Amino acid sequence: MHREKELFDALGTQIILVGMGSVKQSESFRKNHGLTFKIICDPHKHLYKVYELFSAGLTGIASPKVLVHGMRALVRGHLPGVPVGDIFQLSGVFIIDRTSTIRYAHYSKDIAGYPPAEELLNEAALYA
Repeated sequence: MHREKELFDALGTQIILVGMGSVKQSESFRKNHGLTFKIICDPHKHLYKVYELFSAGLTGIASPKVLVHGMRALVRGHLPGVPVGDIFQLSGVFIIDRTSTIRYAHYSKDIAGYPPAEELLNEAALYA
């Protein structure tokens, strides 16, 4: 999504990442990936619980879809990093408006389950 950051900025949308790592690990992640997004460190998974993001089973981390996604990433030169926190924790993507109302919610079914940036841009444009 960092490639689309200017498009999100033009909509007045702020992107915030939440991770289970420490501040030091989060800064390293940001630097290694060239990100400028804010990162909230949540090693105790409080936000994951608030937003009802659950853990995956074995198929959520080792299904054919996940393996294909991982192989495509490797081919593009994206090497996996050292896991931080709960490797079974699923992610989510939320668009929250200025009144703190959730306008869009995507709950991942596996660790490769992210919506396309174009979908997020279209949703964000509805509430800009």
